[in-house]
Amino acid sequence: MHGVDDVDLARKEGKLAITVNFQGTNVLANDIGLVEVFYRLGVRHMLMAYNQKNLVGDGCAERTDAGLSRFGLSMIKEMNRVGMLVDGTHTGYRTSMEAMEASTSPCIFSHCNAYSVFAHYRNIKDDQIRKCAETGGVIVVNGLGEFRDDMEATSESMFCHLDHIVNLVGPQHAGIGLDYVKDVDGFWKYVDDNSDAWPLNNGKPNRHTKFVQPEQIEDLAELMCRKNYAESDIRGILGENFRRVCKQVWK
Repeated sequence: MHGVDDVDLARKEGKLAITVNFQGTNVLANDIGLVEVFYRLGVRHMLMAYNQKNLVGDGCAERTDAGLSRFGLSMIKEMNRVGMLVDGTHTGYRTSMEAMEASTSPCIFSHCNAYSVFAHYRNIKDDQIRKCAETGGVIVVNGLGEFRDDMEATSESMFCHLDHIVNLVGPQHAGIGLDYVKDVDGFWKYVDDNSDAWPLNNGKPNRHTKFVQPEQIEDLAELMCRKNYAESDIRGILGENFRRVCKQVWK
């Protein structure tokens, strides 16, 4: 698919529309020109980093908290030009804040939870949430239980993070992105085998928690109803908010 019109057509025809994203910018190999190449090939958003430092800036699991590099500034300018979403997920605090400041288009956090609710390096702080909302973007909550201190990955704990974001910046800036992994054992083996990218959290090892399952989205909708969320807000959180941002940014 190429744009939001293709997404709408797929929904109308009962089909699944798929976009591609990159978890980090290493694929650019110091070549800004590849941003447009990948966009033409279907890549619609790209993370600044994946937990570790790269040419753009620091990842969220790094020892340091360096800001956006000159290469990173040029890359964001090019992403804005071609219509690729700037995604702060997995990215260090300063790098994400400076990326959002540099972007002239709405930014996203495509699969993050709230640090104020549970302190994990993969979660984002309130001023990151506010800054994303200021760009007109969307903060999309994550389904992995480890990031919510929840071994069973319950709908209730995910809703706590969603509700925090809604109360902080409004329902129009919130969404749901499960970060769903079917091969859970394979995922945790990857984490255990890559301790530099996935270090201890506050001295505690990563626990092999479950992921929220796609069928739990119905539970999340029910929890929003119980909390007296407006129907229009629920629709927004379940996808219309992200659609709005994509419509603004994609070209």
